[in-house]
Amino acid sequence: MKRDSKVLLAVAVILSMVNFIDFIFYGQRIGYLVLAIGFSLMAFGTYRDSNNASLFGAVIVICGFTAKWFLDYDLF
Repeated sequence: MKRDSKVLLAVAVILSMVNFIDFIFYGQRIGYLVLAIGFSLMAFGTYRDSNNASLFGAVIVICGFTAKWFLDYDLF
């Protein structure tokens, strides 16, 4: 695993844990869970060098942020 992959893995794991904590302790909104799953898939794909898992996680995260900030859904 290269240095860049290790940094991306650490960032994805930290963001995943932050969103899981937000889901558990601050309202149990489905948006936090979706973002946590997306970041977890990105971390898993980075760790296993699986481009499909990383891509699917990135798509989930982008859709989650889009729904949260631009569409202003109440789920988030």
